Amino acid sequence: MKRVLNIVRWMFLLIAVGICLLYGADKLCPLNLSRFEDHSTLIYAQDELAHVFYTSDDKWRTLTKPDEVSALYLQTLIAKEDKNFRKHLGVSPTALIRASYQWVKARRVISGASTITMQTARLLEPRKRTLLSKLIECFRALQLEWHFSKDEILTIYLTLAPMGGNIEGVHAASMAYFNKLPSQLNASESALLIALLQSPSRLNPCYYPEKALVARAHVLDFMANHGFISESEAKTHKLAPLPKSKSKPPREMPHLAWRLKKQFKQKSIIHSTIDLSLQKKIEFTLHSFKPYLPAHANAAILVVDHQQKKSVAYVASKDYFDEENHGFVDYISAVRSPGSTLKPFIYALGFDMGYINKDSLLLDERRRFGAYYPRNFDKETYGTVSANEALAMSLNTPVVDLLNQIGVIRFVGLLKEADINAQFPKSFDSPSLAIALGGVGLTLEQLVTLYTALAQDGKVKPFSYINEQTDKNEPALFSNHVAKQISGILATQMDNGRTYSLKTGTSYGHRDALVIAYDNRYVIGIWIGRPDGSPLGNFYARDLSVPLLQKVVNIIPQSQNPKKHEVSQSLHFKPSFREAYAVHQDFHAKPTLLFPVDDSVIALEKEGAAFKAIPLAVSGGKRPYTWLIDGEPLTGPLWQQKQFWTPKQPGFYTIAVIDSQGATTRAHIELRSN
Repeated sequence: MKRVLNIVRWMFLLIAVGICLLYGADKLCPLNLSRFEDHSTLIYAQDELAHVFYTSDDKWRTLTKPDEVSALYLQTLIAKEDKNFRKHLGVSPTALIRASYQWVKARRVISGASTITMQTARLLEPRKRTLLSKLIECFRALQLEWHFSKDEILTIYLTLAPMGGNIEGVHAASMAYFNKLPSQLNASESALLIALLQSPSRLNPCYYPEKALVARAHVLDFMANHGFISESEAKTHKLAPLPKSKSKPPREMPHLAWRLKKQFKQKSIIHSTIDLSLQKKIEFTLHSFKPYLPAHANAAILVVDHQQKKSVAYVASKDYFDEENHGFVDYISAVRSPGSTLKPFIYALGFDMGYINKDSLLLDERRRFGAYYPRNFDKETYGTVSANEALAMSLNTPVVDLLNQIGVIRFVGLLKEADINAQFPKSFDSPSLAIALGGVGLTLEQLVTLYTALAQDGKVKPFSYINEQTDKNEPALFSNHVAKQISGILATQMDNGRTYSLKTGTSYGHRDALVIAYDNRYVIGIWIGRPDGSPLGNFYARDLSVPLLQKVVNIIPQSQNPKKHEVSQSLHFKPSFREAYAVHQDFHAKPTLLFPVDDSVIALEKEGAAFKAIPLAVSGGKRPYTWLIDGEPLTGPLWQQKQFWTPKQPGFYTIAVIDSQGATTRAHIELRSN
């Protein structure tokens, strides 16, 4: 009896020492999970895989959990690779004895004896197949079982299993070979991916289809023999064609993909809000528009669904891989001059604070504001205009004067309320009146954010790029009433018949051409410019950005129940601003033709085979004007008081001008040829 007790004591002592040694070894040599933790980052466009980033070792390796693969695949994998996986502690003693005997006899490794846990250990730390390596794998397998559940071990295995080339894991293999999620794998597809585990390169179906067919058939027979599928199903799936090629990982919307990857570093799967179909259409539209862009110019387009507060298209350059024109730069988040696109917000603030309303009469004349001397792009002045007209014509002096009355700091405060951190030139100690005409740095994204306030009845709607609920603040910049008024002033009918409110912006020196357009569902922002900030020539936003916008709105889904912009006349305004101009709200002189005058005779001059153009001029009235020659409309700028008409032949003509109030002036003239 005493002898038995001694044996028991020694056994417990040895077990205790063994446990202590293993515990110490576990602490001294912890598991290296770096390969498993180095996942590919997947960017989805809603539910469609849009972009895959390789791991640091250039692998397509995707985190894959057991519940994310088909039940048939998982059932067959465990039954074939390690039927006792759910029972053992990581190592199979009988398999080890068999493998050791074969190794001693043949002086090389014949069979692996590896459980799924041991295979997982080898995948975490790849080594040459030696006896020492096998012992290390056994120890690592025990560690895995101590630290992880069976499903967690399966997750590591399903993520790291080699599938040929740089493809690792069942998710990446399923997408590469079948373009489907592993949860959707059928019997033949599951069988092929399980067969590949034995020798991914030798059984590659793209290069060795005969070998792959045989290996797949063996797995299908295994499934049938174990009752996972019927014999007839096995026969049917043996006839299924093999994949002839592997799909490359998708690399759509690269700018946004990189942005999201950097922003959400801890996430391996990111679901963006992008509509991939719309994204591709807009990319194609921009690509087809390249011949119309100035040399070395780039462009960006951002489309936001302001109702659902999400971005649906993010095209940050005309070609990501265009190194010559810096296509890799994200021009949606690049700081540039906004040109005149802030003018609607200055008027909105003026309306909201009661300085003016849409019918207030303003003076467009040459005027200095200290050292600042704003002028219109066309170098013209238009005299007395309504606030409605001044904004629609994008006149400079009236908006600068209004900003001067409101206060630059107050307007900058409005931007800050919208969480817009504008950048100002370093040469300025503080913001200046130049903000009104683009003397500030903003991104296209910030501009689109601002315009959601006009589209959403005065409230900013911060939008997201990922499908996650966010409780961002939605500040009201101005009243619902004012937002509708501004939207009504900016309302424009596009070529496709839809109505958008839009504002263009051309920065100083023609360096940037922008347009922001919106309806009751979408805000569209377009920027065109050169990466180095050099001028675009004599192009304006209306020459570049608006034609591109016309193409974009043709592919944007049509909004339901478009808003009707109701403009109220009931706003009160502060008299100080009106008195500064010494004009009255209801004053509009009737239009008068300055040239030609009634009953005049004009001598036509030749210019080659044609006659020279005749200048036409009107004063008074309320813009826009309609010009008629013998009852036929004359095309040209509706807001200007000067026009040119090229007659085709001498004779008698009636020239008429009708203003927006219906007031008309006429002149009957005779044209004579020398």
